[in-house]
Amino acid sequence: MMLRFVAALVVAILASGPVLAADKSLRLAATEYPPFYGKELENHGFITEIVTAAFERSGYRIDVKFLPWNRALEKTKDGAFDGLFTVWHRKEREQWFLYSDPLPANEVGFYKRAEDDIQFADYDDLRPYQIGVVLGYVNPPGFDEANLKTVTVFDDETNFRKLAKGRIDLVLADRLLGQNIINTVLADSGVAFEWLTPALAIETQHVVFSKQIDGYRQRAADFNAGLAAIEADGTLTAIIKKHGFSAD
Repeated sequence: MMLRFVAALVVAILASGPVLAADKSLRLAATEYPPFYGKELENHGFITEIVTAAFERSGYRIDVKFLPWNRALEKTKDGAFDGLFTVWHRKEREQWFLYSDPLPANEVGFYKRAEDDIQFADYDDLRPYQIGVVLGYVNPPGFDEANLKTVTVFDDETNFRKLAKGRIDLVLADRLLGQNIINTVLADSGVAFEWLTPALAIETQHVVFSKQIDGYRQRAADFNAGLAAIEADGTLTAIIKKHGFSAD
């Protein structure tokens, strides 16, 4: 009788093992946003490494799928992925997502060709210009309401190529992302670029969890606990510095 009980117990444990493992395995969507994250970056970029480390502290393993931004956003809305990184907080997106605690921020503003004399103090100064934006991105407060002339493309790199060729006048982008494109993709373009000051906004980045998938609140809480832990022990700062950036 005892042997029969032990055998049954072993079978039950083996049967439940994959289920327990699956509960700690998450599918996350991301896009190409170097130097923050991207498929070809070291460890897929410092934000990916931070996200991975935070989940690992809470016992999760993540599988990251890199997709074009708008597709990643829509598929996570529909529950094809457990979560998505990174997303700027906007109230209207809370109907689909639960936001994590903040990750390192983006500095958002404009790039121009250095030869062009463009300056601005407010949005009215930008009315003569064609501005490149990306489909599916949310823009800094007041930008959409200003009804400026915009040209929409599917990714940031396309915008910078158009700027280099003089097909648009400005690109709305994160400062580090823009500098990365200029230093890599457009290094041999022969065009000089400039970042316009002041920046429009500082936007904290977040992992978002799809409300279509049961257990999203617990996964978000576990991630936040892991993020707090790697921040407290210096792991987060060490990751950022390892990739050559400042943690300030």
